[in-house]
Amino acid sequence: MNTLKKLMKLFSIRAILYYLCTRFGSPRVRGWAFDRQCGKEYWDHLDKTHSATIANVVERYAKKGRILDLGCGTGSIASHLNLDSFESYLGVDVSPTGITMAQKRKSEKINFEIGDLQHYKCKEKYDLIVFEESLYYVPFFRQRLLRRYAQYLWPGGLFVVTIAHPNQFRGMIRMIRKNFQVIEDRFTSSSAGRLLLVFC
Repeated sequence: MNTLKKLMKLFSIRAILYYLCTRFGSPRVRGWAFDRQCGKEYWDHLDKTHSATIANVVERYAKKGRILDLGCGTGSIASHLNLDSFESYLGVDVSPTGITMAQKRKSEKINFEIGDLQHYKCKEKYDLIVFEESLYYVPFFRQRLLRRYAQYLWPGGLFVVTIAHPNQFRGMIRMIRKNFQVIEDRFTSSSAGRLLLVFC
């Protein structure tokens, strides 16, 4: 029983450290924390279980334009996209392991780079900016961050955000619904607990 308590305490300390590092650490610390906690097996799992449904949404709203995927992980969205549905795709993630794995998807239209979505500076404008399960890693000033990225949307451009466990992020969801024009607001068909928001 004593050993079990010690193990539970250790795991909760690890969970707290992971939470703090991935939200409040410098870009280097954040990248290290994701790689340390997740590892290749985690990215492989996400590769197989995420993104196919969201890729359909991305294709519909990209309107053959430019896509920026912030917190792209291994770029699994890109692997599900029809190449005729977009002009270019750029995936950005703070995890060196995620980006290394993503590079296998690189092509003439698809590129990846290491970057922290909290501080990333866009070099061009986009028709669609995607945060698939990544916006909640921004601990504060999410509205300010979205307003900053909105400057890099072409007229008519949109945000696509997915949120797992939406009950944990009710404040963020309220902020989006209150301050942005929401076009789509629903649970995805692939998972009843995953909320999809499309807005500008």
